Amino acid sequence: MNTGRTDVPASALSGTRLALATLCVAAFFAAMNFIAASPFYADMADDLDTTVPLLGQLATVMLLISAALGLFVGPLADRYGIRWLLTLGMGAISLNLLGTAATPSYTMLVPLAVVGALGDALVFGLAFALVSTIFAAEARRRAIGWTMASLSVAPVLGVPILTTIGGFSGWRMAIGIAGTLAVAATWMVIAVLPADGRRPNTPLRVRALFDAYAPVRAHSATKRLLAVTVLRAGWMFGLLTYIGAYLRDDLGESTERVGLYYMVAGVGTTLGSLAGGSRLAAIAPRPTIAAANVIGGVLTALVLWSPAPVVMLLLPLLAMVGVLASVCITALLAVESPAQAGTTMVLNASLLNLGAAVGAAAGGALLAVGGYHAMALGLPIFAAAAALMVWPQRADMSGPMTARTG
Repeated sequence: MNTGRTDVPASALSGTRLALATLCVAAFFAAMNFIAASPFYADMADDLDTTVPLLGQLATVMLLISAALGLFVGPLADRYGIRWLLTLGMGAISLNLLGTAATPSYTMLVPLAVVGALGDALVFGLAFALVSTIFAAEARRRAIGWTMASLSVAPVLGVPILTTIGGFSGWRMAIGIAGTLAVAATWMVIAVLPADGRRPNTPLRVRALFDAYAPVRAHSATKRLLAVTVLRAGWMFGLLTYIGAYLRDDLGESTERVGLYYMVAGVGTTLGSLAGGSRLAAIAPRPTIAAANVIGGVLTALVLWSPAPVVMLLLPLLAMVGVLASVCITALLAVESPAQAGTTMVLNASLLNLGAAVGAAAGGALLAVGGYHAMALGLPIFAAAAALMVWPQRADMSGPMTARTG
């Protein structure tokens, strides 16, 4: 069960709507950290004298660095506490967005990608770690669904607002406003979440950080779920990285219209998040994950072969099944993983980033070789592999669940 895995007392936060709202805001900016710039890639490429694929590969660099940093973040959070790491992460996201808005050249975006990677490694997984710690059973699944839905609000509200601002004032103003709001969100994390209280009385050793993963290495069912996270991220982010450029360059849509596509996709993501937090998904989570990946792979191919009106209809369905799988995976990990919450959830986030980086790189390579139709043929392979990987072997579920204690 979910017991004693963080320094934040459950009695101080359990059932506190403001605390959950704060974590949802943090999750929102974890998403904006990645997608705020993507609708403007075509304009940014012109202004910074670069290309859309090169801008997309910056996201790949960010994801890879975030995946590596996450290996240390989870065990550190379990040892020292979550709030200070969330605060540091929100500050890094703010700096990344504000720096991107002010950058004079493509070259300056490279160190900013490192800062953004730090923000993602600190914020994305830890928000879910705290949610999985302070809530239990049905409440935990619903809270995970709401936190995941907050990621969806970024394309539903954030991107359309930014693209509207960008249409009048340019991409720099739009991203700069996002960075300013991230600063305010950083203050919210400091003001609302209780101070970290854990003070370990033993010296920190690097080996201890890696030993935190020993229970995961010994638990096959958890390893298979984490593998599904990598593969699911491959097809989702392979498409997400280039969908804005696809809508602009291939379908001829304006920046404002691209924002509308993001909005309808975000509605689908929100619905999928809430569905994943429902009892219906809890009845058969693994079949749900498998079916969602199969359907998502088919929809990915269709999106990249269809005219604009059809894409507008398919994107919310694609987003819905993608995030439905993610909520189910997160909820299963919260219950089944034998490791502590910070280690489990940040590892899941790190592997999602790894899969996203692979997907973004694969999408860029396919785009360079054969255009968007090549992406339509290649990305669904990740979805098919995820559907096959989700089923546990009989031995995976045969032993008793190891209790997680801090």
